Amino acid sequence: MKIKLYGVRGSLPTPISELEYQEKIERILEKALPEILQKGNEFSVSDFVRSLDPLLAKPIGGNTTCIYVESSLGSRLVIDCGSGMRVLGNELLKNGIASGGRISICLTHTHWDHIQGWPFFKPAYMPSIQIDFYSTIANLKERLERQQHPENFPVSFDSMASSKTFTLLEKDKPSRIGDFKVTPFLLRHPGNCTGYHVEENGKSFLFCTDLEVREEGLDEIERLRKEFGKVNLLVIDAQYSSDEAAAKIGWGHTAGKIAVRCGEILGVDRLVLTHHEPDHADADILRIFESEKSGSSLAEVKLAKESDSFVL
Repeated sequence: MKIKLYGVRGSLPTPISELEYQEKIERILEKALPEILQKGNEFSVSDFVRSLDPLLAKPIGGNTTCIYVESSLGSRLVIDCGSGMRVLGNELLKNGIASGGRISICLTHTHWDHIQGWPFFKPAYMPSIQIDFYSTIANLKERLERQQHPENFPVSFDSMASSKTFTLLEKDKPSRIGDFKVTPFLLRHPGNCTGYHVEENGKSFLFCTDLEVREEGLDEIERLRKEFGKVNLLVIDAQYSSDEAAAKIGWGHTAGKIAVRCGEILGVDRLVLTHHEPDHADADILRIFESEKSGSSLAEVKLAKESDSFVL
């Protein structure tokens, strides 16, 4: 099972600012100058870029939530349709999906940052593509149609030429979706949100975006451990620092430190913190990440970045 992150921001897309871009260039040039003077014609740009610290070598990314999962036999599963879905669609086209293919989509909820990429998903406009939607939302098609009402978008949902189906999932009940066994479960978030446990060939991961876990609510995570057992990968909302979370009770997101506690309770092999706050620059996100994960007993805690990939 291959997993790739196409969007890791929360709330709304966040292009890099002019000031942040300039600061990154200045820091890169400051690091490059001594090497250029020392190595002269032997200076390698590609080697230098590879040696940069992660914050300079690669931006965290500004697209909202979209995850792509591919099974060992080629089944395609998308979780959420944030703005990163546009990039995913372009990559699928490069890989030849236009000739015909099937895509399953699981939606966690329909807040804008989790559906706004759908109208820009090019494979959805092709009659050769079959798209199967899965969710715990009874009126999901109606909600997607409203997003593409003429007041909001020039092309209606039904004008998108792909074939589409909608399947209503039952919370806590596993379903077979392609090669995957998928179990939806309830997350604490305003308007409700669905988490997903995805399993193939004895390997599994949990996707828990848009949830608010507090110290007194960790019993919900204990329940997930009892239900699913060993989890190899947890991708979880960690939008806030601990101070921010204390000031935003009821906003539906989790502090990094509590997200790490969730990973520890579940005993995951790898923990990935995602759904980054749009008001945070890359440097802020990294600083908060390092502070919030401090003291963790987990073997691997990772800051989610666009295009990060995992193999289970």
